[in-house]
Amino acid sequence: MFESKTKENPVLFVTKWNIQSENIVEVMKRFVTSDPSKEFPEGVRLVGRWHNPAATSGVAVIDADSFESAMRWTLKWNDLMDITLEPVIEDEQVGPMAAERLAFLDEN
Repeated sequence: MFESKTKENPVLFVTKWNIQSENIVEVMKRFVTSDPSKEFPEGVRLVGRWHNPAATSGVAVIDADSFESAMRWTLKWNDLMDITLEPVIEDEQVGPMAAERLAFLDEN
């Protein structure tokens, strides 16, 4: 499930987080003292990450060779924040799927 067949075709994931108020200082400490080259497990690459410090929340897009490797990354943070992980696809992938669905609906 959600497995990438090759490293050239990784699975994209959107992750969103909300930091519990009692954990804000600990999250900041962990973030600023972490080695960025060691943050992501093998098979996971950061596409982009955006923070909303006022709301103590944020979003990141990662690509991963598998759902399992993406989950490994979330486990590094979920002790301090509520975090979600959702697989997503790009326009080039969803377009043919939408066309296929429309064709099916036209036939039925």
